[in-house]
Amino acid sequence: MGLLPLPPMRPLSIALAALLLGGCASKRMLRLENHVLRDQNAELQLQVDALEDRAADPDKWVKAVDLDVLHRFLDRAGYVHTVVRDDSPHIRLDFGGRNKTFGINIQHFPKAGIVFLATSGFLRLEDTQNTRSAVLLMIQLATINYEMLVGKLQLNPETGEVVMSTELHVKDGLGYDTFIQALDRLTTAADEQYPDLERAASGVGL
Repeated sequence: MGLLPLPPMRPLSIALAALLLGGCASKRMLRLENHVLRDQNAELQLQVDALEDRAADPDKWVKAVDLDVLHRFLDRAGYVHTVVRDDSPHIRLDFGGRNKTFGINIQHFPKAGIVFLATSGFLRLEDTQNTRSAVLLMIQLATINYEMLVGKLQLNPETGEVVMSTELHVKDGLGYDTFIQALDRLTTAADEQYPDLERAASGVGL
């Protein structure tokens, strides 16, 4: 007895078969995509871990800043300095430039999240020859401030001292390179600008 022929497939049956086959293919694609995503996430996590390890190196970057951290950075850079722990804690160091020898005071203000660097013994208003030279000095301060990218010159009205300063915002931490570069640029700028300020204070150019 021969086999009976199969009934022809109805359109509904064909559609169901196509859906089933399509569903299997979609699941395989989904599994493949998930596998690729897991590999990519694993690679990204390795990169993040590497960055965190670098950031965690206290010789390169610190999250919590205080005078002891700044003292350690200065030691590493070879700066001879003194940590003053009195009512106004700060770090003091001397800088001998080509044009002028002066001090640098470094203070940390935790509430403001700022490290403040400023010259000391740099120039005083009483060094001017007369009232006219004092005016010339003030004009020179304003001119240099306009042109200078790093540092700011200002006059302390109480002491008459001319100070060049810069500040670092450290609420999110501080890097060794950032701190030392700021110090180097401040001392270099102050030493470079001193001759022009001295000439103004002596009345040259009036």
